[in-house]
Amino acid sequence: MAFRIPPSQVLERFTERELARLLAYQNLYGPIGPSRLDVLFARLGMDVAAPHMRKGARPRLQDHLMVWSRKARPRRTGRELLGIVQGIQAGFEKRADKGVRRGSAR
Repeated sequence: MAFRIPPSQVLERFTERELARLLAYQNLYGPIGPSRLDVLFARLGMDVAAPHMRKGARPRLQDHLMVWSRKARPRRTGRELLGIVQGIQAGFEKRADKGVRRGSAR
């Protein structure tokens, strides 16, 4: 939580019921605190990723910004999720095949 007090004081100041509510809120909507930090770290992520991208490609803030609300995330069907996982797996298999060829050529 974004409170700047030691854990011992948290237990003294809040009841169990209040702590449960805070944790439930945090689990649903993300950490309690300024959303500006999310933007700051997304910008930092863009700066870290930029040198590693293809020439001419630029990172987008949206790609690095964490979406905490479940309602803001696009709903996907099971088939869409399966297609995403299969695409990721194919990429890993392609990399593994290239690694085997490089290793056997030596």
